Amino acid sequence: MVSEPIRIPHAERFTDWFPDFLKKELAPYPGRGAQVARMVLSATLTMIILATFRIPQGVVGALTAFLFSRENLFSTARSAVFLISAVVIGALFIPVGACLLASTPETHFLWIGCSLLLVFFLVRCLANYGVAIGLALVFANVVGIWYLPGPAERNVELTLWLIAATLTGALVTLCVEVVFYAVYRRDDLLEGLDTRLALIEELMAGYADGRPVSGATRAGLAQFAIVGAGALRRHIARASYAQLYRTRMTTLVALAARSIDFAAALANAYSSLPDGLQERAARLRRSLADIRLCLRTHGQPCEATVEPRPSPGTPLLSEIESMVSLMPSIFSDEHATDPTLEPIEDTPNANRIFIPDAFSNPEHLRYVLGGTLAAMLCYVFYVALDWPTLSTSVTTCVLTALTTIGSSRQKQVLRVAGYVLGGGIAGIGVQVFILPAIDSILGFTLLFAAMTAVAAWIATSGSRLSYAGVMFAFSFYLIHLSRFSIQTNLVIPRDLILGVVLGTTMMWIVYERLFPRSAADEMVRIFVATLRLLADLSSSAARADDPASILRVRRQREEVYRRFGEVNAQADAVPFETGPRRASEMAALDRIRRWQAFLRSFYLLEAPLLQFRIFAKIDSKSPSFTALENDFRFESSRIFLHIAESLEEQMATHTHRADSVASLLNRVDSSAASVEAGFSERERALLGLIRTIARLVDRLQLQVASEGLYDVAQTSAAALRPVESEGI
Repeated sequence: MVSEPIRIPHAERFTDWFPDFLKKELAPYPGRGAQVARMVLSATLTMIILATFRIPQGVVGALTAFLFSRENLFSTARSAVFLISAVVIGALFIPVGACLLASTPETHFLWIGCSLLLVFFLVRCLANYGVAIGLALVFANVVGIWYLPGPAERNVELTLWLIAATLTGALVTLCVEVVFYAVYRRDDLLEGLDTRLALIEELMAGYADGRPVSGATRAGLAQFAIVGAGALRRHIARASYAQLYRTRMTTLVALAARSIDFAAALANAYSSLPDGLQERAARLRRSLADIRLCLRTHGQPCEATVEPRPSPGTPLLSEIESMVSLMPSIFSDEHATDPTLEPIEDTPNANRIFIPDAFSNPEHLRYVLGGTLAAMLCYVFYVALDWPTLSTSVTTCVLTALTTIGSSRQKQVLRVAGYVLGGGIAGIGVQVFILPAIDSILGFTLLFAAMTAVAAWIATSGSRLSYAGVMFAFSFYLIHLSRFSIQTNLVIPRDLILGVVLGTTMMWIVYERLFPRSAADEMVRIFVATLRLLADLSSSAARADDPASILRVRRQREEVYRRFGEVNAQADAVPFETGPRRASEMAALDRIRRWQAFLRSFYLLEAPLLQFRIFAKIDSKSPSFTALENDFRFESSRIFLHIAESLEEQMATHTHRADSVASLLNRVDSSAASVEAGFSERERALLGLIRTIARLVDRLQLQVASEGLYDVAQTSAAALRPVESEGI
């Protein structure tokens, strides 16, 4: 069967892609206005309180209110409580440590280095995002306060005021969120998913009815295809969800994001579907309506999953069917873990302080040492020049560490854009043209709120652009909240902006010159590592009477989940890369995102099998099912390792060698044909789950075997037809 290549169109040149990217990222979407309003209200109220009571370090207070977690009321309250507790401990630790060690240059240098090392470790490894923000801002600004020479009493006083400003920002934000929740209850995650699925449903409804695709539907799909799902993934990462719910939602987000990509390309290519495909579009519409109902009611879809089928001439429709067909299984009770068994997803300490691999992953050490080196270079530079107002460079280094963006080039672009807009254009421009005409707190408040709104609008973009909004706010606040009066002296903003420039330069030197890594190469490398982890997990032999083996499995699953996030972070940064390899790297980006959606589904659906294998009693398992399940998981492990080796070879050579594959589903059906009658009811349900996973693995290995990772145009007819029993 000959078919069109499955390919998402991209602008070949960065200069062609970037303007459209900005237009789509900055366009409004449901819920964005409300989130911006909350951020503006929190930061503005914090500024008014700090200015009224003349509390120093207003920059930190307003920035805390701007950055604080707002995923939901419970998450915000939890972060506020943890932040208050942590800052109270810091209020005792910082002055005592500083008074003991910061009195002479030698011990002062050692104290600064150790403090920065601790800051970057906490930023990287703290499990709670809100606490990481508060502690990072407090510790980074303490470096500027304890500048030699200086009276210790004054330094202690300024440190305590700094802590008070941070707590003020956190408490004001919590109060705003409580009021917002009481007036306007909503779930940003569910609304974001529902909006995306509704657009695909509208597209399929138009195709089913024979109507042309509306301009609004096409524009909405194009916007979400550009923006991606980074904001939804960030929401899940920062919210206090149970592990199983978190896993389900991240899987659904990945499937919805890929469905949007294919739907946007389909809407752009076809105003109406060819004859004979309208009924399939109608089935997709019904399935999407059921999934949306499930999201709203926390129930289950009413209709069975759709089956993807070949679409000669329209392979994108098959890809949408493939993604949508996996969504109902996320909520199915048949595919859920057994509540009578020990849940494999729940860890012994759910309220952990640090992330699981905080003390075992060497990447964390590299990151912490790199950040500390950059910040210490800034410190040495401004101390050597006796230029203390450049201490904002250290805060800039820490703020950079708070982001999860993945590419050095992307970070560089966003840093420069943020401080040019916030400090250069808005900050100094306001000083020169607007502040001389303002003579009241009301006028300054309106100006502050307007600039915060601009920064918040940028910060509520996807993960590929949001950091520019943070830098905008940081640069603007530095200029206008450093004193208790309207600033007209341009020397102060000059030094503050130079501090930001120094910080970004040092981070660029350390992370981009000393450790240069392409975002595309990192994306593929981490994806391959995830495949190997899944292969190891599938072949693991944990036992219920061996706590160490169960703990190892849990850590493996947590590591796989974390690597999914790292792949997404690098994938978001790939479009910022330039050069002759951009087209092939964008092709790799499309494939890795599509294949990771399959891996996420495997990760979620395989949990009930893993749970049954480890915790079910021996007398509840039939030997024939155990043998079948063992053969299935070892074959899955072999397939994942084979895919990993193929991708590693393509990374090294940038060439693809077509390969034949054998159907895992056919292997399962052949093994189950003669023994299925002896299975228990639970085992029959798990056999259905095994068949679902086998279809998933078959589709993944077919696509990897038939499509070159870096091929810009690839005809993949094999990926659209069922797997043959002996290969392709």
